[in-house]
Amino acid sequence: MTQFLRAGLPDLALAPEVLALLGQLDASQGDVSQAMSLPPECYTSPAWFEFEKRAVYDREWVAVGHIGAIPDVGDYFTLEIVGEPLLVVRGKDSEVRVLSSVCRHRGHLLGEASGNAKNFTCPFHGWSYDLEGTLTGAPEMEGTLPFAELKHTACLPAFRSEIWNGFIFVNFDGEAEALAPRLKGLTTLLQNHHMEDLASIKPVEWASNKWNWKFMQENALEPYHTHYLHTGIHDFAPSSNTRFTEWDETDDGAIYREVEFMHIDGGFNIAGKALFPALPDLTEAERSRVVFAGVMPNLFLGAQADVVFYYVILPQAAGDITLRVGVLTSWDNLSLPTADLLLKGTIDGVAVFNEQDTVANIRTHKGMSSRVAPRTRWSPNEKTLAQINNWLIKRYKSYAASLNGEYAQAAE
Repeated sequence: MTQFLRAGLPDLALAPEVLALLGQLDASQGDVSQAMSLPPECYTSPAWFEFEKRAVYDREWVAVGHIGAIPDVGDYFTLEIVGEPLLVVRGKDSEVRVLSSVCRHRGHLLGEASGNAKNFTCPFHGWSYDLEGTLTGAPEMEGTLPFAELKHTACLPAFRSEIWNGFIFVNFDGEAEALAPRLKGLTTLLQNHHMEDLASIKPVEWASNKWNWKFMQENALEPYHTHYLHTGIHDFAPSSNTRFTEWDETDDGAIYREVEFMHIDGGFNIAGKALFPALPDLTEAERSRVVFAGVMPNLFLGAQADVVFYYVILPQAAGDITLRVGVLTSWDNLSLPTADLLLKGTIDGVAVFNEQDTVANIRTHKGMSSRVAPRTRWSPNEKTLAQINNWLIKRYKSYAASLNGEYAQAAE
């Protein structure tokens, strides 16, 4: 098997538009009491999105899914992260790997959306690979490249990956700091959910969402909008019951908050109640709250009494994202005779909130394209948005400064 691949996108010179936006970021740093929102162009500019792909998505840990979706040897799923096709597979040794899904002959993609396989055979010319990515067959190549030579040079590249609480992450440039040590507070908060041991449904994919990827985290993590946008259906978890977490630079892998329910075993559906039995190790206090967490940049999860629902955010362009929506619960819950109905109710319940958020996100994204789009101060109930900006700006400036000092010189 090959070494972990270091495959960041090629650096681009900082365009004048990007340099101008970098020069405006200082006003968005700091606590909610003093900071303001990012420039609108940070949500709408194609040039800024290209910068973010390199500054954030190449250099950080990016979520791809949950191990519960591939519990058995040979289970796999495919996806693309900012255009990079990936194959996430559980090997014969039961290890989870994130491989390139690009055949090493002519580049045809391997695998279906998901499934179980003993090997992966390219339908174009029959090249085949085992579950670890090793080339096992290359028909009719002996006349130019003997198979013994190919076997050592044409394996599927493996990207560096890490698993936290069952969630799988990939790092493209191979240099990101370990993720788990930067998630200490969130790990402690969610320890009784035992997410690494939960069963997972097959994620549902919602494509062509016409807003910027940052809106998804912002909307999910701030409680200011819940009383207004979700009037009535969110009343069991009012924004006045929110507990924020103070920002800690040494534990900056996630932004998160807790919301206490008005009753035990709340749930995000029309009834406002959990549909499955509560997870077995939760305390009464844990059953009476939800934890909303964004593991930056692209995983959002909501941990409540009976399930953990999550979104993997897959940016396609500055104003287009794909969402993979999953639900985790206990294996006992999934074995209930009514499990299919309860799962449908759970997903449909989350979808009700998502439909309202979708309208808001689309309309906000359009508003950000206005020539008079606002740059605003935050409400105290948007504390998490200031934290998101602190996380982002640190990475924006770090990458810009690495480009041969170009940003540093321009900022003088």
